[in-house]
Amino acid sequence: MPQPDRARRTAIYYALPAMAAAVPTIPAYVLLPSYYGDDLGLGLALTGAILLAVRIIDMLTDPLAGWLSDYTGRRKIWVGFGAVIAGIGIWMLFVPPDQPGGWHLFVSASTLFLGWTLFQVPYLAWGADLSGDYRERTLITSLREGAGLIGIVIAGAIPVVMMNATRAEEIRTLAFMTIIAGAVFITLLIIKVPDSATRNERRDIPDQTGISLRTRFGQSLRSLRQNRLFVRLLAAWMINGLAGGLPAVCFPLFVRYYLKLDTDAENALILLYFVAAIAAIPLWVLLAGRTSKHRVWCMAMIMAVSAFAFVPFLSTGDWIGFAVICVVTGAALGADLALPPAIQADVDDWDRYRFHASRTGVLFALWNMTNKLAMALAAGIALPILGAFGLTDGGTENSAALIALVMIYAVLPIVLKAGAIGMMWRFPLDRVHQVAIRRRLARRTF
Repeated sequence: MPQPDRARRTAIYYALPAMAAAVPTIPAYVLLPSYYGDDLGLGLALTGAILLAVRIIDMLTDPLAGWLSDYTGRRKIWVGFGAVIAGIGIWMLFVPPDQPGGWHLFVSASTLFLGWTLFQVPYLAWGADLSGDYRERTLITSLREGAGLIGIVIAGAIPVVMMNATRAEEIRTLAFMTIIAGAVFITLLIIKVPDSATRNERRDIPDQTGISLRTRFGQSLRSLRQNRLFVRLLAAWMINGLAGGLPAVCFPLFVRYYLKLDTDAENALILLYFVAAIAAIPLWVLLAGRTSKHRVWCMAMIMAVSAFAFVPFLSTGDWIGFAVICVVTGAALGADLALPPAIQADVDDWDRYRFHASRTGVLFALWNMTNKLAMALAAGIALPILGAFGLTDGGTENSAALIALVMIYAVLPIVLKAGAIGMMWRFPLDRVHQVAIRRRLARRTF
């Protein structure tokens, strides 16, 4: 069978678990806080404090998970181990006892997020390992992120389909679907996809025999500061992540208080946004195959900036105008998800060539941690400011609160994305340079 067909099938098998992993994200981040705090009677303050502590711990475990994945030279074992732990955590968290205490929430949420980290970090690194080809990497990441978006859409559709179900029944159904789909897809991943981290690319890496694990871990993190391409890309990813996180946090508030639309319209707009992202991914892959990934990513960010520029001109009830903005920004989201991780894989080649190090897992761990930090900062910036302006207290009649909402939802993301564009427009690692690096690595390590 032709090699391209095998590579494409491998990429599909690799991408499928992302769909299962994405299904519980909306419940975990959006529904569970109110479910535990209000429906189950744990209290909003205690629930919020516990989840904040869990997420801080979760963020700190990313670099360790990445380093362990690199140190052992295996991705499969960590992906499988993390998936099992995450499955246990999902069932504990999504199907709690009738009156769960704070310790139940802490233990179950910690189990889930630890499992997610142990799964996700080596899973992302595994995608970079699968191919050294400039175009194939874009295909692999686009399939993975597209599958993740499909999982999010499925999760969003469950409450619509289960119209008369209780919140507990909806969450239990999502947990059951996630565990079944994850078991099937991850089994296929482990059986069908080669563990490319086992390839012999370590002959040029300095021998660290006799150096303690703690010292090696610290040295690996500190030396990454010398990789200017990685630092530059990570900074742009962080800035653009914040630019995307602010509208995500403010989206329901903007629909409710600025446009004054109902919940059905809000759900339709969210679905439209994610469907546009899924539909646009093939276009970004096609464009990235004909030019440089970083330029195509910049084009997508410019497109999003252009759409956000029209937000201040919307008026009450302007469903159609905002729907167009959702389609355009959703399409740009497809590029945000598919292209930067592919660029990161190319930066990993440079890191291996320049610094004689095999640390793909650590690179993607810091990548994952930065994404979590951007989302946390988005909520930490937007919600307190809008609360200080009294948006939820008669906010529809509060012009200052509505101005603040527009500034945070659209204007600040424009400024942030402009900064990310400036950092990435002349990014020096394009297709020509990446191919040359791969050739030099092949001559040096094989």
